[in-house]
Amino acid sequence: MILKRKTEKTSRSYKVSEIIRKAISEVLVRNELPLDKPFEFPINVVKVEMNSDLKIAYVYVVAHEKIEKTEIMLKLNSCKQYLSREVTSLINLKFSPKIVFRNDKSIDEITNIDKLLRSDKVLNDLKKIKS
Repeated sequence: MILKRKTEKTSRSYKVSEIIRKAISEVLVRNELPLDKPFEFPINVVKVEMNSDLKIAYVYVVAHEKIEKTEIMLKLNSCKQYLSREVTSLINLKFSPKIVFRNDKSIDEITNIDKLLRSDKVLNDLKKIKS
């Protein structure tokens, strides 16, 4: 018999994810990452999701620069050890979670929806409804 793990979020996971989000944001706002060419603008942490045993933190980030998302991920992953050390010094938890960076796709979805709503077909349909 195979038992499935519960995937429901507990209040503890929400608290830990918020602590991690604040710590990572603080480190990224300082923009003192060990990179040969640092980011022009600080990176925003949109949200942090923890896995069920609180060992892995999935960090969703957005950059305001006009650089490729893959390049952002490469830069962040290259200094992951530095970020992990800094975050560990800022948080007061028994275990420091492994940090996994991911691109936040919500802004892309919002711009996609906005583009669809401003399309000619939707505008024509709205004019028909008004008249």
